[in-house]
Amino acid sequence: MYKIQKNIISKAIYLMFTAMLVASISGCIQSNAATTGQETKASLQTQNVITDNTLKVVNAAFYQKFVLGDWRYKGAKNQGGTINAYIKIPAPLEMSADVQKTYLKKLICPSSVHANMWKEINNIPLSIHIYTKKQKNSFYVHCQNPFIVS
Repeated sequence: MYKIQKNIISKAIYLMFTAMLVASISGCIQSNAATTGQETKASLQTQNVITDNTLKVVNAAFYQKFVLGDWRYKGAKNQGGTINAYIKIPAPLEMSADVQKTYLKKLICPSSVHANMWKEINNIPLSIHIYTKKQKNSFYVHCQNPFIVS
């Protein structure tokens, strides 16, 4: 009889310990989820928001460059917090990838002349995409804001 009581007591203690452990882990998980959610909200608030007006300002800077010639500016899109500007070209450029990147950065990325555009987008990344048939098969470069020193 004494062994049965001792066995029941030890099982009860084991079950209580297990229940407390599960509750503790559950609390930690919920606390972490709540904290992570707050950090995510805070980081989203500190990021610049890409508005329709921001895209219009970027479009205005690019449309001017592609009025004449065979290259056609197809507009800017907000994709994952980055502004992607798309340019359709009639044929692939006959140059290496490194030379294409340099060419796009020097001649296609907006210069400091477009101060209003750079002020509007501030720290939002801007990428230039060139493509011949489908936008998803584009070649792209990231433009550097001339007013932000790296």
